[in-house]
Amino acid sequence: MKHYLTALLLLPLLAADCNKDNGPDTPAENYLPGGTNSTWTYDTRNITAGTTGSYTLTRTSRDTTVSGRTYRVYSNSNGPSFYYSVAGSDYYQYANFPGTDQQIELLYLKAGAAAGTNWQQNVALTIPGLGSFSTSLTNRIEEKGISYTVGTRSFTDVVRVKTTIGAITIPGVPIPITPTSDINTYYANNVGRIFNKTIVNISIPTVPAIAVNEETSIRSFTIVP
Repeated sequence: MKHYLTALLLLPLLAADCNKDNGPDTPAENYLPGGTNSTWTYDTRNITAGTTGSYTLTRTSRDTTVSGRTYRVYSNSNGPSFYYSVAGSDYYQYANFPGTDQQIELLYLKAGAAAGTNWQQNVALTIPGLGSFSTSLTNRIEEKGISYTVGTRSFTDVVRVKTTIGAITIPGVPIPITPTSDINTYYANNVGRIFNKTIVNISIPTVPAIAVNEETSIRSFTIVP
């Protein structure tokens, strides 16, 4: 149970670092730029466990189609590939959940929206031997057009998106579980995701508590036209 819930909670961290090619209507704001072989390297810090790591995403030339939407494939130096798509100013991620053979499409950024804009998605998964559970993810553009510094590098034209996890409904648990969550992701125009801070705490009867306190920071990037 903990494995599947943790995968769900970490979706905002995985939110795209590169984008699908756009046609002639490409918007002026592009928070996921780059052509084939563009790369983004990130440093990770698990504050709860006291561990660090890193990974590099590389945009490939391969596409895949899911439910009529075309996604670009991004190889991951430290795990399975990611899948991302852009429709106008809306940015999507298609995520695979190990062990369930289930996929979820997430709209994680509305780049054309003004600060204060909210959007919500309902999420449902089936856990073998337990059944289905559901929750919601509410995203809000907290700030737009700001400057933000990661390490020693300063970025301009940055959007901050705050994600909140709603009550979790689990079969056999009469009262929905209300998690504590504080998830903030920063996207820089013409760069992509530059920083994420995720704090989540969930207590579920008979299941070990879930505590996530992680940071992901951009180290370097190469944008290929």
